[in-house]
Amino acid sequence: MKMTFNRRLILTALSETYDSPPPHSAWNVKYTLESAFSYKWAGIYQDMKTIPNKQQIHRTLKELWQGGLIVGSRFKEDGYNGNLPSWVIRYQLSGDVYRNWLIAECEAVFNKVKKAKHGINFFGAIMDIGLPANEIKPLLMRVKALMQKTHPDKAGDDYVEMFKQMKQCSDWIKSGIPLPIPAHKVNEQVTLNNSLR
Repeated sequence: MKMTFNRRLILTALSETYDSPPPHSAWNVKYTLESAFSYKWAGIYQDMKTIPNKQQIHRTLKELWQGGLIVGSRFKEDGYNGNLPSWVIRYQLSGDVYRNWLIAECEAVFNKVKKAKHGINFFGAIMDIGLPANEIKPLLMRVKALMQKTHPDKAGDDYVEMFKQMKQCSDWIKSGIPLPIPAHKVNEQVTLNNSLR
């Protein structure tokens, strides 16, 4: 496969992690290219005379996929701004599939443990703190497995930050995750406000 400028440009955009880790949708690729063009990013982006249009991006993604340089997976995205949920293809470099999965897995576990340990600060009120007791041991086992996969001695320096995240998760779990705080007491009568009926 001949490596044209647009193909190299899109392969570079697919490897970007500044906004979110791969895989990226065609919309994310377009947004990355627009940002690179507007803010004069270094590297291959400096050679852009114009931003590829939507059709060019989709055509190039299809060519790269058929050439085996990238892979695509379907994901269901929630609707926002009045749009309905829809299925979207997200693309990533073929050689980065395992690494991207590991990054996403570590990020999801880190967010879950952090939320369970510290809760969410919602206008000064701490909410969603804790986990049921039966979820803590499996979560700790998952953290330990991810620590093994991201240990710098085995995985290399690319996974140091993920290993630190999992070490922090392990420390949080070992120091104690509180049980969830129920919204109502057992057998408490809940009455609705008249305005909500």
